[in-house]
Amino acid sequence: MEIMLNGEKVTCEEGVSLENLLLQMQYDKRQIAAEVNGIIIPKEEYGEYIMKPGDEIEVVTFMGGGCC
Repeated sequence: MEIMLNGEKVTCEEGVSLENLLLQMQYDKRQIAAEVNGIIIPKEEYGEYIMKPGDEIEVVTFMGGGCC
């Protein structure tokens, strides 16, 4: 099935959870936030959310940094 991940079409298997999709895409769950169809999904629910055809996922990666 096809979904959109950060604005790009991605093919994934039917019944895959958000957590498994993110693992397959090599995201570190500790360093990201994920939004599905405009709704932020809490990290503890990543395993419960089953991807559906046409879902639009945005993943934001946190980066450390500092001043000066």
